[in-house]
Amino acid sequence: MRRVTHALLTVTAAVCCLAVLAPSASADGMGGADVDDSGIDYGIITTGGNSGGSTSGGDSGTGPTCTYRLMGGPENFPVYDTDGTLIEVQAGGAWYEKTCDGAFVGAVYLTATPETVNPATLAAGVLRRMTIPLPDVSLSPAVDQIVNLPSWLWISNWALLTGSATLGGVTVTVTAQPSTARWVFGDGNTSTCAPGVAWSPDANPAEACTHTWAKSSAAEPSDSYRLRLAVNWTASYTVSGGAGGGTLPPLTRTAELPVRVAEVQAINDHVGGSR
Repeated sequence: MRRVTHALLTVTAAVCCLAVLAPSASADGMGGADVDDSGIDYGIITTGGNSGGSTSGGDSGTGPTCTYRLMGGPENFPVYDTDGTLIEVQAGGAWYEKTCDGAFVGAVYLTATPETVNPATLAAGVLRRMTIPLPDVSLSPAVDQIVNLPSWLWISNWALLTGSATLGGVTVTVTAQPSTARWVFGDGNTSTCAPGVAWSPDANPAEACTHTWAKSSAAEPSDSYRLRLAVNWTASYTVSGGAGGGTLPPLTRTAELPVRVAEVQAINDHVGGSR
């Protein structure tokens, strides 16, 4: 983000930091989209294409809620960088004050006008910046598993996530949630149970995901089975202030971890006779 010291537009003290939103292709390969300095994609789609489903993002587990408010001022007013260099912008756009999650971020130059906002594009950009987590796998017993003893497995971060953005009076809210899972236990067996529940004396066995290893992992590489889990996510969006809404491309997140399975030998310390 470039800091700007002066412009022909009078800006309040709070609006001190301006950043250019350079025109670019969107992350999914469709033309006509703009990417601001926080990486959320906005703009108009002028060509068809697959909206994709890759994600990246921050640490919150949800997408930011970002609002863009038109700053106004004369058309094509010049904005200068701190070194006095004129910031070149594409004609036809405007400067907007940007606020995310209630905190002022700065100002960005958007080449897409509010009335041409495509809610589907806005939703795809929000989903790309949401943190769709890798599955967090827990087991009981917590350390080594035991041959012929059912192990309880569960996904501790199986939860619905949301993210939203507002541009030009159009608000898009994206909902992503885990839907199905596939376990590969490393011994030739698989399961689609999900999400499971943590073991406790009061846990309901009907809600549990369990697996019983029939052999120890002593003969496996690193003395461990490779437990693999793939969680499939569905995503959809709703629109407020405009028409639209629907589904977004599905996502998959995977995790893999070593699991040691040990044999427990019973020891009889009393042979024959009676006490």
